[in-house]
Amino acid sequence: MGTTFVEPNRPVIRGLTYASQPDFLSQFAGWVESALMKRRTRLQLGKLSDEGLKDLALTRDHVEADLDRYLSA
Repeated sequence: MGTTFVEPNRPVIRGLTYASQPDFLSQFAGWVESALMKRRTRLQLGKLSDEGLKDLALTRDHVEADLDRYLSA
């Protein structure tokens, strides 16, 4: 891979050089990490007691509806 030349006093336009393109694998890894974190959070909310959910201003119905939507998609 060669060096990327940026001309001074000119704005850098995204997409013109390979160096400015986001790496597909890092984007995919970020997406997978985000999806796994959301899944863990939803499952942990489902394990909380009603008192724990009350502290978070949630009800069991809200959590179960969210889990149903998540698992059915």
